[in-house]
Amino acid sequence: MNAVRRLGRWLAGPVPVSIVLALVIGACLMLVAGVDPASGYTAMLNGSFGTGIGLTNTLQRAVPIIGIGIAIAIAFRAGVLNLGTEGQAGLGALAGGIVAVYVPGPAILVVPLAFVAAIAAGAAWGLITALLENTLGVPILLSSLLLNYPARFFSSWLIRYRLDDTTSDQVASPQMRPEVQLSMLVPRDSAFAESLRSGLGPTHPVTAVLTGVNWSIVILILVVLGAVFMNRRTRYGFESGLSGQNAEFVRYGGVKPGRLVTTTMALSGGLAGLFGMMLIIGAPNTRLIEGYFVQTNFAWTALLVTLLALYRPSGIVVAGVFFAAIMVGSDAMGRELGLSPQIASVIQALVIILLAFRVALPRFRRKRGNAAAPEPDPTPAAGPAPVPAGAPAVPAAAPAAPTEPKESAR
Repeated sequence: MNAVRRLGRWLAGPVPVSIVLALVIGACLMLVAGVDPASGYTAMLNGSFGTGIGLTNTLQRAVPIIGIGIAIAIAFRAGVLNLGTEGQAGLGALAGGIVAVYVPGPAILVVPLAFVAAIAAGAAWGLITALLENTLGVPILLSSLLLNYPARFFSSWLIRYRLDDTTSDQVASPQMRPEVQLSMLVPRDSAFAESLRSGLGPTHPVTAVLTGVNWSIVILILVVLGAVFMNRRTRYGFESGLSGQNAEFVRYGGVKPGRLVTTTMALSGGLAGLFGMMLIIGAPNTRLIEGYFVQTNFAWTALLVTLLALYRPSGIVVAGVFFAAIMVGSDAMGRELGLSPQIASVIQALVIILLAFRVALPRFRRKRGNAAAPEPDPTPAAGPAPVPAGAPAVPAAAPAAPTEPKESAR
């Protein structure tokens, strides 16, 4: 019974109500565009989960969104507003991709080196913002946002003028060796993949996922479990959670805010760099392409996911899959019904706007009610309180009896 009540309270909470209202408004927009909302949402659902290819595309798109969302949540939970994950992930992708493309040697050495380079590049770019705040007082909200632009333009310049492969029609680096890629969970040319295709069919969801999703999803699962463990079982997780709720309390408790900010930005930037790199070296991607990561818009979608999930890792997983499904399903809806895929962006924005409204409205009402309530008059009323009619009279206090003189005074 308690579980049913908790479920009912959650369904009446801000997140489910915001999602339902966003879908309702999206249906109204479909009607304006001349599309039946039932057909539109059916096509969206089938395109994202109804087929093996759709499920594979949803999972592929959800991995970087969830991963970067975890990186943002680590910072936001500690009260550090890191808006620079686009630049941190882009530089991580650049550093890890350069190692994967240009460093010779066996894959067992090159791939871990690419991971280390990506994490180091993302963490270093995040530490710049921590240094600016700790030494000069520059807010991380501002510095992290502005540092996205030099990271973006430096990556574009380096790929275009220093790493460009002249034999390719794209502005991109040379291809990396297949052995240094993150391969699919089951390689498509393996005997196991052939047995899956012959036994279950080439379009079966199990076959499509195992042969169409690379090993980055396993790394993502480990990162999510690690984030949950860190938040619940480590000293840093305890201190960062308290700092996000009351920074002054944590400071009085002996925690140095500068050190906490530095650790938080290193973790957040490093994770962003890691998932940016996996987007580049994970099959089927084979090279660094100018502007590729920026065009995906994964960093800003991850920010929306983090806000929707209220910084919880498990919620980020659910919200990330939900947003990825909307993006993949809107593409399918565009192909089938001719509706613009931008409906996905509209629904995502509506969810966040309505969530912010639902969370802020009760607080606004409480503040308004407190401001309208009359304050009690602290001045006491002059004279004795009136006695109600019919009440027994209270006798006046008898005068104090004269004090007997002391024996020595007699």
